[in-house]
Amino acid sequence: MPEPKPASRRAYASAPVNQRTAPREAAKPAPVHALLKARAQKARQRQLLGPSVSELLARGTSGVAPAQGKLHPGVIAATVCAVAAASALILLRSGTGLALAAALAALGGAGWLWQHRSQRAAREAMPTPASPPPFEPEALRRIDEAFEATAAAVPEPALAALVSLKAAAVRMALALGGAPVDGDFTLDDRMYVIESLRRYIPDTLGAYLQVPAAQRPVPGAGESPSANDLLQGQLALLQSELEQREQRLHGSAVEALRRQQRFLQSKATRG
Repeated sequence: MPEPKPASRRAYASAPVNQRTAPREAAKPAPVHALLKARAQKARQRQLLGPSVSELLARGTSGVAPAQGKLHPGVIAATVCAVAAASALILLRSGTGLALAAALAALGGAGWLWQHRSQRAAREAMPTPASPPPFEPEALRRIDEAFEATAAAVPEPALAALVSLKAAAVRMALALGGAPVDGDFTLDDRMYVIESLRRYIPDTLGAYLQVPAAQRPVPGAGESPSANDLLQGQLALLQSELEQREQRLHGSAVEALRRQQRFLQSKATRG
């Protein structure tokens, strides 16, 4: 009769018994919450928009620092006066060269007179600083808030149009300070630029933000454009109008040069 086999002493498990020596699997990245993704996207789009309109206008109208490494004529004249006066005093005390001392004193007086006249001529020739763009702080605050809020809400194509429109608006706002009103760049053109920053652009962006976010990409009734499409079209229209007036402003500057050319030709010597 065969002998019974002894029971197996092996133990089986569905997972490693020693977790310390068991091979570790690559850790799976924690899922990113959709709200965090949306916040990161909004922050990125605000960054792509760039500095605010008020900041860009402040940079454009700031004064230029004086050049370094050059002596002002007044400093040179003051130095000449001081040297001449000191030399004359030394010669008078030593009792030598009375005529030379008088000449040096005269040189100092001439230097003082030259300094006085150069300062007066510089004051008269100094150009009147251009007046800053006619935009109130409240208007700049309103357009900055509208740009920032819209940049965080629009899709990528509309964001590119928004950035381009802001650049055109800032260029024209800076150019208004010294822009002449003439046959090329009229008073109506100037008022359009002013009202674009005060009303047209903020009102357009504000109307878009009033549409619920879920409804902005949805076409309207009768296959009418969606809110995103309408916004992009209006941004393109505003930019086109601003760029047309920018071309007129440049044409006005070129026309002034043409008038100077005609004047010089009229004064030229006839052969």
